[in-house]
Amino acid sequence: MTPASGATDTMGLEFLSRVRRATLWLGGIAGLLFATYHAPAVGLGLAAGAAWSLVNLFLIETLVVVLTGPARGTPATLRPLGLALGGMLLLFAAGAALLRLLPPMALVAGFVLPFVVLTLKAAALLLMQTPLWRLLAGSPRRTGLVALGLGAVLWAVIAAWPLPAASPAGATGGHAAPAAAASVAEHGVAESGATEHGATGTAAEHGATAGPEKFPSFITIIARAFPDQAWSHWLHEWETIIFAFLIGAILSLVAWAASRDARMIPGRLQNAVEIAVEWLNDFVVGILGPKHGRRFVPFLGTQFIYIFAMNLFGLIPFMDSPTSSLNVTVALAVVVFLYAQYLGLRELGPLGYVDHMAGTPRSLVGWSLVPLMLPIHVLGEFAKPISLSARLFGNIFGEDMLLVAFASLGITVMAFTHLPFGLPLQFPFLFLALLTSGLQALVFTVLSTIYFLLMLPHEEHAGHNAVVHQSP
Repeated sequence: MTPASGATDTMGLEFLSRVRRATLWLGGIAGLLFATYHAPAVGLGLAAGAAWSLVNLFLIETLVVVLTGPARGTPATLRPLGLALGGMLLLFAAGAALLRLLPPMALVAGFVLPFVVLTLKAAALLLMQTPLWRLLAGSPRRTGLVALGLGAVLWAVIAAWPLPAASPAGATGGHAAPAAAASVAEHGVAESGATEHGATGTAAEHGATAGPEKFPSFITIIARAFPDQAWSHWLHEWETIIFAFLIGAILSLVAWAASRDARMIPGRLQNAVEIAVEWLNDFVVGILGPKHGRRFVPFLGTQFIYIFAMNLFGLIPFMDSPTSSLNVTVALAVVVFLYAQYLGLRELGPLGYVDHMAGTPRSLVGWSLVPLMLPIHVLGEFAKPISLSARLFGNIFGEDMLLVAFASLGITVMAFTHLPFGLPLQFPFLFLALLTSGLQALVFTVLSTIYFLLMLPHEEHAGHNAVVHQSP
């Protein structure tokens, strides 16, 4: 293979990479628009068809590279060849399942989307060589007018898409409300849950009022697209736990990727992870002291990173923050509470633990206050997980509701301006959410560290504090 042909192959692969990125953006935006203004099943079908087509093109690209590359015919190509062929078999099986679950026309539209992008990009490369392109791109004003015109055409296409037929009782997502209500009742879902799945008419008959809803995640959209399926109710019921495990898996994958090939001169990922670990180590050791601090860095450091990631995950479109659910924050706080009590029993001993809970009486006045101090300390220990969980839940849930409120306010602008889009009034508050997400993770970790510090032997605290105060 000559250098010229190698450069051509590289340019071709880079062109395909740009096509994939453009298709991901276009498919995500188009799926969101159709799911919002028409039916969730249509938006899901469009996004799923585009994803299926992209995976198919990637597998074909892998086969072409393996069969025509310089390493063809060698044992090193057997593994990627087998993975590509096996992936194609699984992909066709997934396509058959999607054809049964989602609207076929939406899947077809999503499937041809990468080819449309490919054609448009090829046409754009030809157009860039013409005087017309230089005329359009020569002025920012003309370029903006062309972009607005394309946006108006896209809006007209979406507005002309046929709406799904509605039943007399009211339906959303292309499914009749009575059928959804019957399925919801069969699976034991409450009336408020039935409202969330689209059975608005049934909830209204029973006098149920819908509370404030967060931005829908992809699990919520799937549940609303298939209100009659038992598995969709299961997904919606366990949505918070699924996101919590998903974030844990992502963090584990990042940690594995950063540590599997450690080098003296670290790469970007290894360097970022090492900086985070070093900062967390200094932070915990600075509170607990050098003797006990390193023992708790893995637990407290992992806790901070996990909570911070869960707080930020809700800012990603179609995702959700597990910490906006009281179930998750209570579970985290109970783990800290149990660990702190175990630490106190192990470090102080049973008698020392009771002495600590009694206020460490060493005088007649101290012993006389034991009947008062012991209940106060016991209640204080049980109040710690309550305060930890309620504080984290309230702040993250409040962030979500603030963003929803301002996004809804921006959408209401469409009512009196007759614009095809709303104003992103929630955008400035995203930066506030970034700040408070990190702050709440830090507060949870600081309080957990202090709870551990209070359970360590007091002599160690006194010696550590004396060293701190004597240091210049």
